[in-house]
Amino acid sequence: MDPSRQDGTEAARLRALDRYRLLDTPREQDFDEIAEAAAELCETPIAVVNLVGDGRQFFKAEVGLGVRETPLESSFCRQALLHDDFLYVPDAARDPRFAGNPLVHGEPGLRFYAGALLRTAEGHPVGTVCVLDTKPHALAERQRKGLMRLARQAMAQMELRRSLREQAEQRMLHERILDSATDYAFVATDPEGRITRWNAGAERILGWTEAEMLGRPVDAFFTPEDRDVDRPGTEMRLALEDGSAADERWHLRKDGTRFWASGEMMPLRTDGGETVGFLKILRDRTDQREAGAALHASEMRYRSLVEVSPQVVWFGNAAGEVTYCNAYWYDYTGLLQGETGEASWMGVIHPDHREATRAAWLAAAGSGRPYEVEFLLRRADGQYRWFLSRAHPVPHAAGGPASWIGTSIDIHERKVAEERFKTLTELAPAIIWFGNPDGSLSYLNDRWYAYTGQTPEEALPLGWGAVIHPDDLPGLLQAWEHARTNEVVYDTEARLRRHDGEYRWFLIRAEPMRDGTGKVVGWLGSDSDIHDRRQAEDDLHRAREQLRLAVESTGTGIFDYDLVADSLVWDARTLALFGLPPEAAVSYDTFLVGLHPDDRDWVDAAVKVAIDPAGPGTYDIAFRVIGLSDRVERWVAAKGQAFVEGGRTVRFIGTTRDVTASRRAEQALRQAEERYRLAARATNDAIWDWDLATNHVSWNEALHTAHGHAPDAVEPTGDWWIGHIHTDDRERVDRSIHAIIDGDGTAWSDEYRFRRADGTYADILDRGYVLRDAAGRALRMIGAMFDISEGKRAEEYQRLLTGELQHRVKNTLALVQAIAAQTFRNVTDTEAAREAFSARLISLGRAHDILTQASWTEAPIAEVVEGALSVHRGGAASRIRASGPNVPLAAKPALALALALHELATNAAKYGALSNEAGTVDLRWHVVHEGGAPRFCLTWSEQGGPPILAQPTRRGFGSRLIERSFAAEVGGDVRLTYAQTGLACRLEAPLASMQEAGGDEAAA
Repeated sequence: MDPSRQDGTEAARLRALDRYRLLDTPREQDFDEIAEAAAELCETPIAVVNLVGDGRQFFKAEVGLGVRETPLESSFCRQALLHDDFLYVPDAARDPRFAGNPLVHGEPGLRFYAGALLRTAEGHPVGTVCVLDTKPHALAERQRKGLMRLARQAMAQMELRRSLREQAEQRMLHERILDSATDYAFVATDPEGRITRWNAGAERILGWTEAEMLGRPVDAFFTPEDRDVDRPGTEMRLALEDGSAADERWHLRKDGTRFWASGEMMPLRTDGGETVGFLKILRDRTDQREAGAALHASEMRYRSLVEVSPQVVWFGNAAGEVTYCNAYWYDYTGLLQGETGEASWMGVIHPDHREATRAAWLAAAGSGRPYEVEFLLRRADGQYRWFLSRAHPVPHAAGGPASWIGTSIDIHERKVAEERFKTLTELAPAIIWFGNPDGSLSYLNDRWYAYTGQTPEEALPLGWGAVIHPDDLPGLLQAWEHARTNEVVYDTEARLRRHDGEYRWFLIRAEPMRDGTGKVVGWLGSDSDIHDRRQAEDDLHRAREQLRLAVESTGTGIFDYDLVADSLVWDARTLALFGLPPEAAVSYDTFLVGLHPDDRDWVDAAVKVAIDPAGPGTYDIAFRVIGLSDRVERWVAAKGQAFVEGGRTVRFIGTTRDVTASRRAEQALRQAEERYRLAARATNDAIWDWDLATNHVSWNEALHTAHGHAPDAVEPTGDWWIGHIHTDDRERVDRSIHAIIDGDGTAWSDEYRFRRADGTYADILDRGYVLRDAAGRALRMIGAMFDISEGKRAEEYQRLLTGELQHRVKNTLALVQAIAAQTFRNVTDTEAAREAFSARLISLGRAHDILTQASWTEAPIAEVVEGALSVHRGGAASRIRASGPNVPLAAKPALALALALHELATNAAKYGALSNEAGTVDLRWHVVHEGGAPRFCLTWSEQGGPPILAQPTRRGFGSRLIERSFAAEVGGDVRLTYAQTGLACRLEAPLASMQEAGGDEAAA
């Protein structure tokens, strides 16, 4: 559609089209003939009866088109709606309105269009009757007028169909209304009174079906007496004269029974006023008629009762005026019979109540609400008595009260009793209340208002629930409903809010009040403050629950010994401790039998002391039992409290607990501690236990025995321990141990130097283990310090020994090389040279043996001399005399001296004093203390050997070896003297060079 037409006018046009309900309907001959006539008239191949909907055009009839619907956007009829009556397009290709239209410039190539509007009576264009062609056309005036006439015919067909449809719908609606009114009988007749229509209501009320009644006279359901006087004819005549004829009378049903009906007869006329029949309407009013009769009879009986009633009965009109009082009123007040004016009844009411009573009555009369008031009414003898006056309105059919009926009852005795009761309730310490059968309250004494801060208007009748604690209100209402429903005592507890906002517990009780027949007419209740008692009960319950939980969580048993009744009760846990089943009966003898034989006497004595009225009244012991059924030995810890009344112990109550596991654990712990103590005392390792939370360190005795630190001089902290680590090791050790503590490891090990009490340092190998809690936090660390100083020294000694050995081997090899070179230089006698070389090596080996025995540290000079000369002494040991002090020699000086003595002895055996049977050798040594440093001196003197006739012309190997091995190696002096009596050799060196290893090393 053109956007410009999407407004209220377009919406109205679419609604007008929708009323014809022709869109999307099948083809119809009347509209097809109009389309065919248009095509013939205008001599075109295409003709259409077109209805323009929302965004589309629907072809109710078409010739030469072949479709029933096309979009509206490119249609010619879209332009036709913009014209008043007719659109004529001779050649669309030349018309600027259709420039770019695909139907013109594309398939099917339409060129000619002529269309007459279909316009409703209200002027809404809803479509066209149009013709089209694919070539240009000229349209004659005759053809235009003919096309307009065809459009009017099409519109007439549309109006006809709409009118017929609406009439059918209206007729159906009327029939449905008639059929649905089943409380009324609708009977239509022709002018002669024969039935033409019979609705469902008539069938229900009268019993005949429509088929049975059509064509029958209307008097069929009138009574015989009415038919005799032609009552139906009379009603038809009156209806024609007055427009309707109403009546109430008896009618007949199909089954012959009669019913009272209210009815009306009306004429049925055409628009021209012609009478075409009658309509009879009936409604069954039998029940209402019978009810009216019963009501009249009841009123008569009621009036009789009123007159003999033992209370005042009165009637009033809608205006509030008293119109009637029964005989009791006049007898009580002494007023004249029939006197009902306001002045009369106001005059006998107590002056203090007159205005309030009058105002209540006028307010009730004005509002139509029930009236109730209490007042003092003067008796004929002048005495005033309390009366309760009540009245209810009798409603008018049109609404509002038509009259009033009231009673005034003598309540004087009840009122006096109420006053007395009210006085008692005001003096009562509890809250007193009255409840109605419906659950509301009618009275609360002043205690309620003083406690809650409510006013009577706030509390009554149902506002009292506002002060109940929200958590208690549902339960309270449920209990209240249960009591009222079952008419039993109401008993519950709830918290009530005090005027300051605090809640306190109350006991709420109520008894049902019954009348003479036993019917509950109300409830008398009281609310008592039990907050302090409830608090005490809650505290007691909480304490009992805590005790129960504590007993259950600790596995504690209970015993209760009633000394008066001589009754002993054990709970299931105590029975189990003695090996008994839960239902076993026990006595004090059972207790004694179950005790371990070694504990029975002293436990029995402890119980007797505890239950002695003059004794402590308590006991706390642990003993062994032997299960009476299972024979299992258990440890039991028992605590008891005796209760004394009047100087006599009446009860002894206490607890029992299985401590077998803890006793065994304690025993195992003591044994473990004893083993640990003995082990700690037996070892020289310092054992430590470091509490990381408190920084407290415990040590065993070895800290004192192994390192000299007295217990009272040791600070039990980790800082003291770390402070005694050598400064060069301290930071490393502190870092390594905290890496384990702060991490997640458990084992630690490190080596360091630890300062002893004398200031020296011990080499320590320390190992420790971290103990952590379930969360992995380090709690303690336990370890032991192993003194590895001896091992360190052994390692150092081994290192030095290895170096010394390497050094000695090299020196020995060098010495052997030198001996070999000198022995075999310029040799002429190989055998002799070999023997000399072997002897020298043997001497060197003996010297080595001596040094090896002393671990190559030092050797006594006597052993060196003995080793060097033993091979030459043979059986003449006395020929070599050796003497001198015990001078220890270092390794190198000992080797040099041994070689020198060997050469001297070998030379003496060959050429000197030992070469014959008479010669001797005198070997002496001593230490000369002269000057700044002591000197070592050794003298070799030969006597009795072959005389030396001349000095040697050359120096032999022996002389050179002595000089090399002693003078050069030790730094001493060697002097050889060739006297005629024999050779003399003097060796002299500083004593220090003969004993100091440093010198030895330096000489090497």
